[in-house]
Amino acid sequence: MLKKSPFQSWISLLIFPSLTIILALSIVVQNQAIFSNSDAVMYTYLKNACQGQVGYAYMSNCGNNITFAELEPGDILLGGYPDCAYGRFSHAGIYLGKGQVAEGYVDLGITIQTLDHYHSYSDICLLKVKAPQDVKSKAVDYVRKQEGKIFYPLAFKPGDRWWNCSKIMWKAYYKQGINLTPEADFWIAPDAFYQSPLVDIIAEEGWFK
Repeated sequence: MLKKSPFQSWISLLIFPSLTIILALSIVVQNQAIFSNSDAVMYTYLKNACQGQVGYAYMSNCGNNITFAELEPGDILLGGYPDCAYGRFSHAGIYLGKGQVAEGYVDLGITIQTLDHYHSYSDICLLKVKAPQDVKSKAVDYVRKQEGKIFYPLAFKPGDRWWNCSKIMWKAYYKQGINLTPEADFWIAPDAFYQSPLVDIIAEEGWFK
């Protein structure tokens, strides 16, 4: 078996991190408008990361008492905990009807779950997309067809191979001609739906309301 010299090992340890840094810098340089836009997800994430807020925050002991009675298929649910790195909300789901919601998790991929666990979030918001019910039904059908697909937390907007909890519902409505997050950004955060002019707030609860 051919052994590497200490010099070769040292070079190997340096070259890959160096290439990663060069690639990252290249992305930043070519997308300065995004990284300097205070409304962009990447700007928010990097700013919060520098302040020690990384990831989707930690579960708190404070849930919520929101009612789901007004939900209709195609409505959007947002949930979050304090100190989330990418905004007020860390998770999103789309209501399918009959107490079921489609959402995404690392270990389950795109999955269908019951609504109950949304009561555990300290911040929650229910949104109604401004669209006819037949359009919402088509969006729901699209999401159902993606059940079991691969979940990747940093799934960027382009492509249909990898999903995260917010990209799947954005794409479902985008396919119907409704762009809930038209801003130029790499990634879609749950907060983007909350800020969209194409939705109405059904109800919300939380510390940051």
